[in-house]
Amino acid sequence: MGAAVNVGVQASDIHTVLVVEDEVLVRLMIAEELRSAGFQVIEAADADEALAVLASITDVSVIFSDIRMPGSMDGLELAKKVRANFPKIRIVLASGNLAAVTSVDHDGFFLKPYEADEIINLIKTLLDQKSPGEQ
Repeated sequence: MGAAVNVGVQASDIHTVLVVEDEVLVRLMIAEELRSAGFQVIEAADADEALAVLASITDVSVIFSDIRMPGSMDGLELAKKVRANFPKIRIVLASGNLAAVTSVDHDGFFLKPYEADEIINLIKTLLDQKSPGEQ
């Protein structure tokens, strides 16, 4: 069985999205939707795993992260570290609770349950704009 080929899409046109979500089924669902939309997707179960990915992979364009996660830090702390250390990466957050999201710099927020199409549309829009690190 051959690999799928996107005709007319160059490798430089494919963006990498790092999905950070501790709920396996939720992570699998959004990761599959993003792949179907043409993104390369890397999955991480928590913020520590996400930071390890960022330390070794340099072409991540967007992080889509849950806020409430187990581990040494939540999605808000992850967003702060990413913004400080990787300013070109776009940050999109999701949570069942809207209250804490205003405490951190981010590029988008979705209240759970969310629609994958809305996330995909926002990510595409963000990638068409200059990132904070490119100003």
